[in-house]
Amino acid sequence: MPLHKDLFKTIADLKAANTPFAIATVIQVEGSSSGKLGDKAIYDEAGERILGWVGGACVENRVAASAIESYADGKPRIINIDLDSDTMESGIPCGGKMAVIVEPQLSAPVLLIRGMGRVTEVLAQLGDLLNYRVMVQTSAEEAERYPGAEQIITKPLDIDELDFSVDYFILGTHHRDDDQVSLKALQLGVGYVAVVASRKKTGIIIDYLKEKGATDEELQRFHAPAGLDLKAKAAEEIALSIMAEIVMHHNGGTGEAMKTA
Repeated sequence: MPLHKDLFKTIADLKAANTPFAIATVIQVEGSSSGKLGDKAIYDEAGERILGWVGGACVENRVAASAIESYADGKPRIINIDLDSDTMESGIPCGGKMAVIVEPQLSAPVLLIRGMGRVTEVLAQLGDLLNYRVMVQTSAEEAERYPGAEQIITKPLDIDELDFSVDYFILGTHHRDDDQVSLKALQLGVGYVAVVASRKKTGIIIDYLKEKGATDEELQRFHAPAGLDLKAKAAEEIALSIMAEIVMHHNGGTGEAMKTA
């Protein structure tokens, strides 16, 4: 079995940078093949090989094309390649057969949480547990309460000046500018903007959004009161209901019970 010290270091670096990539691994070889069992390579979103080796011209194009396809749906693929076929696109009969699995490693979604208190603490813990990139904007005094957060912002939040994109944004503690910040996040295209709020406060924010010209599409991305209806009472339950809603949106679920009887 070949060693892949440099390859594993590159994988770790790509993950740390939240850069998507695909890993191709030779899982079966019969007969003659330049790629050997266990050989690995890393491909970027354009299908360009970053590092590693799974075979020569006989397989490179096939694996690169499958890597691109895997990014589209996030699903791994097994490619069975007949290296002795005259009809193969590469037109190079190498002899033998091989199988390669291509596994996409997509970038983790970014969860930005604004606020302090037990609900935001549990939200950060759950987000980290579920492999989201957790960013927290809170006071300097509260920063140590978020050990799993990738980044902690202790300055006033200006969402259009962040150096990272945001997929999910939760306003977890009451601020006087929650309405303004929500509108700006929606206008920037954040896919999910949620406010932990009473129905009264929710109504006030929605009225503000409409008054400022928020589109129907933007209002569809606004979620308040945040979370699914779990009749949550404790802070931990409230955080769970919000993360459940985020997972539902991320996976395209319905939130309905799965039982059939």
